[in-house]
Amino acid sequence: MKDQAVNIGSRVQGAVLGAAIGDAMGHPTEFIGSFEQIYSRYGPAGVTKFELFWERDGKKFAPYTDDTQMAEVVLRSLLESCQKSLDLDGTMELIGKGFVDWANNPQDGHRAPGNACLSGSRAFERGVPWYEAGGPTAGGCGSVMRAYPFGLVFAKDLKKAEEWSVAHSKLTHGDPIALAACAAMAVGVALCIRDENVENILAEMTEAAARYSKKTAEMMTMAISEAGDGTPPQKTLQRLQGWAAHEAIAAAVYVFMRHSDDPKAAILEGANTPGDSDSIATLAGALVGGRCGISAIPEDWVRDIERSGELVSLAEMVV
Repeated sequence: MKDQAVNIGSRVQGAVLGAAIGDAMGHPTEFIGSFEQIYSRYGPAGVTKFELFWERDGKKFAPYTDDTQMAEVVLRSLLESCQKSLDLDGTMELIGKGFVDWANNPQDGHRAPGNACLSGSRAFERGVPWYEAGGPTAGGCGSVMRAYPFGLVFAKDLKKAEEWSVAHSKLTHGDPIALAACAAMAVGVALCIRDENVENILAEMTEAAARYSKKTAEMMTMAISEAGDGTPPQKTLQRLQGWAAHEAIAAAVYVFMRHSDDPKAAILEGANTPGDSDSIATLAGALVGGRCGISAIPEDWVRDIERSGELVSLAEMVV
């Protein structure tokens, strides 16, 4: 069970590390098309630990993907924005420049970035305004996977967390389903950091999504209902594969409701899904890690994730 005495700093670290760990845990299962194929490759329980390791400077680590690369760009930009007291426009310009740098010279190489993320970054680099850089029908999960930092930095201001996360989506993803997913994710993470009860978190997330996309809110509501009535992940998460933004956020709330007090279980359930498993596990890891704190995440996972020390230090800058 979740320790009620978990402090805000631990929750912020839990969200940042939970997201990165979920990303890395789901990295090798991304693009596997069915539960049966996952079980065939990794055993009847699927992935139960990091399955992919790289080595750098003599140290082995579990690598994350473009999900975490871009989320770090967003978080660092928000911290700089707060330090400089930038307004919305100035902050979006800062994030946009960060995306251009990422597109041109990503941290230790590209990790299968989505076309919409690259296209939006290139458009911004050409001088297209940030609010028009993303395609109006770009509705993949590329912006929601990096929306959780808004919930961390603006945990005390839900309206700002929501509105700024929605604005940032327009840099790469302008479809209402992407805007809705970003709104829900930012609000959800903020409420986790504030230690709200699960029922209220899910209700606020769904209401935030509904302000931008009724379809997204309805998909989330159905997923929450299925989590509540015991519908197994082999059914719900076979349907919600996470490639589209509304599917990704719906899958995330399904996992969150089922495992709101257990980051390990949430991350593994997200990682053992067909489709965009790294993104689903990222979202679930940010939510449940933010609710439970870093101490609730297995120590070896925290130790072995890529750039663990840097991510912890970054999270410490938020509080």
